Amino acid sequence: MRDDRFEYFLNAVHYCIWRGDIRVRLFFDKIMGGFLLVFATIFLSKKYKARLYAHVVNHEKETYDYFYNKKTGFHINWAHYRLIVFYLCYSACISFLLEGILFRVFGLISPIIFGIILISPIWLFYIPANKAVFSDDRYLKYFKEFEKMDKSWHRKWVMITWAFCVGGILAFFGGIIALFAIAIGWSNVHLPFL
Repeated sequence: MRDDRFEYFLNAVHYCIWRGDIRVRLFFDKIMGGFLLVFATIFLSKKYKARLYAHVVNHEKETYDYFYNKKTGFHINWAHYRLIVFYLCYSACISFLLEGILFRVFGLISPIIFGIILISPIWLFYIPANKAVFSDDRYLKYFKEFEKMDKSWHRKWVMITWAFCVGGILAFFGGIIALFAIAIGWSNVHLPFL
């Protein structure tokens, strides 16, 4: 790996999310294309079939840039969004832990302080991630590098990306559970399944 492992890690995860989004779209395009082919074969005459196929080909040419542009395309925007959401789930866990500790120590606190404590770690985590991936479109430089990697590298980073995303979701919900566990205390909680 590189000297700046954090930047490399986030860009590799971002790349894998982007590629995964494109693969899902291509899969659904094949399914829809199959349905369209069956529909055209059963219900349309040769004249209308030819018009439908010409329309589909023209439509693909028009929308290719909309979906696959690496700077402004649909898939890259979704990859940006998903990377930040999964990344910020980890900071939300820390926010929830801090909220639980404050509630346990001080009792009810002001909604303004609650909001500040909740938002501050999330904002502090967002700043380095934004700089590592999105400032000056750094991810484009990494994407060129990652496209040259072999299959074993891609398989490894797809598994790391899945672990990162699932871990983010688990951290988020774990933070919520920890908030209530710390704030209320486990001694007062009697769950029917324990």
